[in-house]
Amino acid sequence: MVPDAAMANSGRRDQREHARHDVEIRVDWSTGRMFVSDQTTNVSESGVFLRSETGLKPDSDVEMVLWLPGRPPIRVTGRVVWSQDARAMPTGIMPGGGLRFTEMHSADRAMLREYLGELASGARPARGH
Repeated sequence: MVPDAAMANSGRRDQREHARHDVEIRVDWSTGRMFVSDQTTNVSESGVFLRSETGLKPDSDVEMVLWLPGRPPIRVTGRVVWSQDARAMPTGIMPGGGLRFTEMHSADRAMLREYLGELASGARPARGH
């Protein structure tokens, strides 16, 4: 869930439980105060990197809808683990944040696992809605 440039400085790589997959899929999200539609640039079984110019406050809960290609939307709650504000980042560093999934219906989790398995095998394109 951490961009490579940020990982080199943070040491977070070893904390990852699940393999990430580079993707470009639409994510609609809300903090309760606002509703935004952005993109994720990678996804794993435990979370996403949400590319966003909109500030993501660390430790805040975010309601998300992931639009995986060829499937019904997946609804999930996540918590912002870390964020990179567009205004504070040097050029070339993608703004957004890493979110860990905290709540997901078992049927949605099964769809996500199936999708990730297809990505791992090369059977599914990495771009969605």
